[in-house]
Amino acid sequence: MILEMLRRHGVDGGFGRIIEYHGPALEQLSAMDRHVIANMGAELGATTSVFPSDDEVRRFLASEGREADWRELRADPDATYEHTDEIDLSTLEPLIACPSSPGNVVPVREVAGRDVYQVVIGSSANPGLRDFAVPAMMVSGRQTHERVSFDVNPTSRQTLEALTSEGWLLELVTGGARLHQAGCNGCIGMGQAPATGRASLRTFPRNFPGRSGTKEDEVYLCSPETATAAVGTSVSSSRSTAAEWTAARASSARANMSAHMCFTAWKEPMVRPNWLRCLA
Repeated sequence: MILEMLRRHGVDGGFGRIIEYHGPALEQLSAMDRHVIANMGAELGATTSVFPSDDEVRRFLASEGREADWRELRADPDATYEHTDEIDLSTLEPLIACPSSPGNVVPVREVAGRDVYQVVIGSSANPGLRDFAVPAMMVSGRQTHERVSFDVNPTSRQTLEALTSEGWLLELVTGGARLHQAGCNGCIGMGQAPATGRASLRTFPRNFPGRSGTKEDEVYLCSPETATAAVGTSVSSSRSTAAEWTAARASSARANMSAHMCFTAWKEPMVRPNWLRCLA
């Protein structure tokens, strides 16, 4: 969904604004899903991105032993906005940001078949357990293509511990993944630098020239599912190819939502900066 926002508005579409997401689709977005969207609000140029503090936020805080810190926070029902933009999630198809800007977004089918030499999953943009567990399911019983370097960059030690205890780490390693220490790493050019002019599919937030550590890099930004689909085939895959490769086990709730997500902005001088609100 955040790639669709970037496709529509580019890397400066949120400049001077705050983006707020809301609506019925939020019921199907986990706290980590929301993190992915809010984290990449910076790529839209937004001042910040916000979601309502609802039962899902409460559940997440409870899982971290912090339920007592939760309180409900929602927009006033009579709030007005500078701009509204609606996204029908049932119509979205897999998207990918091509070199060398997060705003250079096209459907995955338009780049399907291009040779891939590196796949990196992890970083702050896709930090949740499911963002590693789904790729683990996808590579289970399979092997990485001999030409592809499959790099796994756990977001935190907590994520690494969970991957280990749940058995997903073993699936990734036996599938051919190279495990790196938890942290930013390849996202800021600290290791995993791709070969010059060789396509690297990454679940990272940015692909500006040289950010990977390679001056003449060719970095694509995509979801964990899209990136992992290329691990076994060595080519970027369209939706149909990826679906066959994953054997339907890696289906994701956020890829099947039929609700609507909207993007709205309001402006209240002397009270708030420009706000962008998203109704789901």
